[in-house]
Amino acid sequence: MPIRKATESDIQSLTNMFTKMYQLNSEFDPMLQVVDDLGVKVEKMVKEALADKNSFIYVYEEEGEIWGAVKIKLVDRVFYVPQIVAQIEEFYVHPAKRRSTIGRQLIEYAESDLRKIGIKVLMARFPSKNIIATSFYTKNGFREVHNEYGKLI
Repeated sequence: MPIRKATESDIQSLTNMFTKMYQLNSEFDPMLQVVDDLGVKVEKMVKEALADKNSFIYVYEEEGEIWGAVKIKLVDRVFYVPQIVAQIEEFYVHPAKRRSTIGRQLIEYAESDLRKIGIKVLMARFPSKNIIATSFYTKNGFREVHNEYGKLI
């Protein structure tokens, strides 16, 4: 399987992909406008995640090219059981490969890896108006758990 944990050699590819993801997210809602130095901040986040034992980045690579990636962080839900869950925070598949099975494969690989450390719940966080993401996650067994509302003040 062409999926593996990300390494420092993947930082530039991951930065490019997740930067595109945030730029796409900004098209869904005016409350999601990106900062001017987005690429710099995304690169910093990727580097920190690679060094964090509670973060996991998996990449789908074919013939030396990274076509997709998912970044997952362990989250402490103090008031709920199970208390520690995994949450997808960044997810990107190259547009040329979006109708393939790369996204599903990344999810399945992550689930398998997370089960090995006792994680029983995988959540996903994405813009509420992103119907493509809603469809993808629903097709892959996810369901709506809670909503987050915002208001410009």
